[in-house]
Amino acid sequence: MAEDFKELLEELRLKKIDQFQVDSQNFPDFYKVWADYSYHSSIKGFAEKGGKIIYRRQEKVK
Repeated sequence: MAEDFKELLEELRLKKIDQFQVDSQNFPDFYKVWADYSYHSSIKGFAEKGGKIIYRRQEKVK
């Protein structure tokens, strides 16, 4: 079953979740959603070993 990346991005942006993970196998599907996502600046990806990327909210600097 494919993940709903748009929903995950929105949940992350709205602080319903703290983070989610994308692996190298799912990245092409994720990137299709990411390319059309309006809030790139509010979310940041952190690469890990093994082709995993953890996406978290980008906290605004006060």
